[in-house]
Amino acid sequence: MSSNSPINLHYYLSDQETLLLFNIDYSGNKITGIRHPFSGQIREIQIITDCNPEQPMIPYPDIYKSPDTLDLQLAQIMAIETHYHCEVPDYARLVRLLLMEMHRLLNHFNYFSTLAFAIQFPKLLEKSVANSAIIRALLLNIDKVQSLNKYFVIGGIATDLPTGFIETLTDSIHVIQKNLGYYERQLVQKTLLSNLLEDIGIISQKHAKTCSLSGPNYYASLPHTEYSLFTNNLFQKSVHLEPIKTDFRKGTIGDSWNRSWIRFMEIEQSLRLILQLTGVIMKTDINLMIQPFLPGRDSDFMVNFNHAEGQIISHISKSQNNHYITGKHQYPVINVIKNLDSILVGERISSAKIVLSSLNLNPVKYLIH
Repeated sequence: MSSNSPINLHYYLSDQETLLLFNIDYSGNKITGIRHPFSGQIREIQIITDCNPEQPMIPYPDIYKSPDTLDLQLAQIMAIETHYHCEVPDYARLVRLLLMEMHRLLNHFNYFSTLAFAIQFPKLLEKSVANSAIIRALLLNIDKVQSLNKYFVIGGIATDLPTGFIETLTDSIHVIQKNLGYYERQLVQKTLLSNLLEDIGIISQKHAKTCSLSGPNYYASLPHTEYSLFTNNLFQKSVHLEPIKTDFRKGTIGDSWNRSWIRFMEIEQSLRLILQLTGVIMKTDINLMIQPFLPGRDSDFMVNFNHAEGQIISHISKSQNNHYITGKHQYPVINVIKNLDSILVGERISSAKIVLSSLNLNPVKYLIH
C-alpha cells in the first residue's frame, strides 16, 4: 500500500444529490486500494405484501414507493404467484411486462446520467436526464391514479392503466428512439466519450464469475454470447424478441466501453419490445386479475429474478397466522460493492469515477441504512 495520504473521492449518483465517499490509496498515478464507509450499512430491501385485496401492497419504508424499485415490487408478486401456482390474465401479464421494460429504460438512462455527470459530458447528461424524466413521468402518472406500490396484486393488477397511457407511451418511445442516434455516435465513433471508456476497468470473464457479477456487468466480460432480456416463457407467446448479441465494436472485452455498449443495446431492444407490447395490449381483452387462493400454511423459499442490473436474490416468507408475505431482496449491486477493490486496483486515479459509473452504483442508495 502507498505511504501517500489517501485521496477522498466524492461520487454522485444519478439524482446528483446522493453522495458516496471513497478513500483511494495510490502509488504514482495508479490505484492500490479503495475503501468506502458504507460496507456495514448495506442491507436487504424489505417489501411486505398484504394478501387482502383491500390493501394489496405495502412497501416498507416509504422510500421504496419510488419507480426506481418497481422491479422489486413486480419480482415479489410474480415469485408469490409462481410458488402458489396462481393464474394471471394475459392482459395483466402484458401490462406488467410493459412496466418492467419501462423500469429497465429508467435504470439504463439513469446509468448514462451518472456516467455523463462523472466525466462532465453536458450534452450526454442533458439527453439522459431528459429520457429518464420521460419514463419517470409516465410511471408517476399511474401513481396519480393509484399508488404504484398498490398497483400490483397477487393474480394481476389492481386497476387498469390511466386513460391515454398507451398512446402517450408510444409517442414518447418514438421521441426516445430519435435521441438514440446521439448515444450510438458517441460510443461507436472516435469521440472523447469512447476514448474515455475504452480499455479501462477491464474485468475478465473469470474475474466476473469470481465476483458473482450478473446482468450487463457480466455479459460485457464474455467474448461472444447471446441472451434474452427476459427468460419468463409465459411472455414468449405474446411477443417476438430476438436475442441480444454482444456486438462489441471497440475497446477490450470486459472494459467500461463494453458495459456501456451492452446497456445501449438493451435500451434499443427494450424500446422495440415496448412498441410490440403496446400493439398487443390494445388488442387484448381487458381482464385485470384472477382472485387467488393462498394456502394458510407457512411458506419460506428463495427465488432468483433477472432484470436490468442482473440477478435479484429474494427470500420470501409467510406465516400461517397472518396474511402478510415478506420479501427480502438483494440487488446485484451488492456484489459490485464487495469487489470494488479487486476491480479498481491498477487503474489510473483519473479513471476511478468512469469505472465506478460503468458498474452502475445507483441502486446503492436503496441499500444503505
